[in-house]
Amino acid sequence: MKNKFKNIIAVDIYLEKRKTREYVGRLSRKNSNFIFTYSDAYIYKEKAISLGPDLPLSTKKFISKKLFPSFEDRIPSSKNPAYPEYCKMVGINKDEKDLLILVATIGQKGASSFVFAPVFHHSITSNDIIKYRKHLHLTVREFCELFDIATSTLHRIEKNKTSGKDTLKRLEIYLHFPKVALYEIMKNGDKINETKRNLVEKILQSDEKFQALSQI
Repeated sequence: MKNKFKNIIAVDIYLEKRKTREYVGRLSRKNSNFIFTYSDAYIYKEKAISLGPDLPLSTKKFISKKLFPSFEDRIPSSKNPAYPEYCKMVGINKDEKDLLILVATIGQKGASSFVFAPVFHHSITSNDIIKYRKHLHLTVREFCELFDIATSTLHRIEKNKTSGKDTLKRLEIYLHFPKVALYEIMKNGDKINETKRNLVEKILQSDEKFQALSQI
């Protein structure tokens, strides 16, 4: 099975608040260097909190040959007896060595209020979307109702008449993470026929189970 996490090109950082998430910046990698950049909106905000002592707000962009301690600290020790279980929970191999992948998966949440989210290289096409919709046995209208997408947007994407980057980001996550797609069904499932909803849930649960078995 192709490792979907190999498509991770960066990690976006958010500050989790009680009701909202605030975008903080991005960790990326170029050649052999790790790069972290604060967003302008965040770094110049009054009462902003630095990501860590190694990433002070006095500087916007940081470059290092090694992963910054503020990120490395979020990766559990591989010597921890529970480490294999942590990896299994997020869908990565326990022998994964790519630090960017580790930060984006098992490092997503930690003791601080900062949350990490993977940024994928968008490689899905209009044909991938059509195949996915048909895999779920959904019409365009039903698909849009369940995943809260404008019908006109999906029509344009399927006909390859628009990039629809933001929508494609979401759709790629649904393709790679059946559990996330199931969550959307829980929120919007009442908008379609109950029999069809049950069928979609069963398909996604099967996809999730296959995904888990593939990581063993």
